[in-house]
Amino acid sequence: MEAVIGGAVVGAVAAVAAPSLISGIGEVLRPLAKEVLKGGIVAYTAVSEMVAETGEQFNDIVAEAKAEIAHPAKTKPSN
Repeated sequence: MEAVIGGAVVGAVAAVAAPSLISGIGEVLRPLAKEVLKGGIVAYTAVSEMVAETGEQFNDIVAEAKAEIAHPAKTKPSN
């Protein structure tokens, strides 16, 4: 009988304490989650800029190649 009463008391205390424990864990994890998200945003921005720059360079090379095909360079006379 005492085990049942003890179990009921432990269960009641756990039920009362659970919201505050969960809140405490949330208070600790929230800043960590925000830092992880901020790092992800910074990395995404950096990668996006790098991809855009690479795309611009590729487009420049394609345009130069098309221009050379359209107007072949005259060869220089050798001495």
